[in-house]
Amino acid sequence: MAPSYKFSIIQARPSAIRGERVNVGLVVFGPNGLDVRLPEVRKLMHLTGHKWDDIATAYYTVLSKSSLHHLDELREKSAVRSDVFSMSSAGEIRAAGLDEYEANVAKILNIYVDKPALTRKEKQQKINSEITAMLRKVGVLADKGQTINDGKVIQKFVVSEDKEIVADFAYKANGLKVVSTLELRGLKTSAHSKACEKGATLYFAREQFGPTMTPFGVYAVNAAEVEAYRGEIEILTSFANGNAFNWMDAKDRQKFKQALY
Repeated sequence: MAPSYKFSIIQARPSAIRGERVNVGLVVFGPNGLDVRLPEVRKLMHLTGHKWDDIATAYYTVLSKSSLHHLDELREKSAVRSDVFSMSSAGEIRAAGLDEYEANVAKILNIYVDKPALTRKEKQQKINSEITAMLRKVGVLADKGQTINDGKVIQKFVVSEDKEIVADFAYKANGLKVVSTLELRGLKTSAHSKACEKGATLYFAREQFGPTMTPFGVYAVNAAEVEAYRGEIEILTSFANGNAFNWMDAKDRQKFKQALY
């Protein structure tokens, strides 16, 4: 019978108060010793709006240097505990060789940790439908098959294929402009995490295209609800370097049009 190896999913909970938890990695007592992998720390960026690389690196270092030889002991020892990271109950894989081991680890990561690949077109947000209609009316919306270099506004602009990050709109005229939208009308839950995710898109766009890229944040909220969503609006505004506009405000909408094209 092939040797067995115990594994545990590494989970992260950035805020004990909010209680949101995501799977970010895996630890296995593998054929070559302790095997620690943290491929999805970026999920925390989408939840909180800032990077967690330093904290993740510190946690990885502590785990990797552990002299323990049993997963249950590793989970229980306070020396490897973290306010953010924790390990799930143990599972088990079997592998006759290194190739089978790597294949099984990849399968576990794919099922429990990796972000799912986009397999169908997401339902377009109301704000995006309205912006698209406006762009089409004035003749600046790209046709199917056109690219960012064709002088038109592109929908669903790919910022990073590897990280599966897509901006809502982009326009390349006198410098690249990237737009991230935030629909707040009727949004009952997840407003904070959605704002962080939309802000993170602009952050990664800046990393990808450099400081000459101009970020825009466009949100839609009714006047009566502006104060209720003040925190989310400030998150998006911060990542947009102050270039944020309320689509529901006529003056803001006009300013956005003038700034974009």
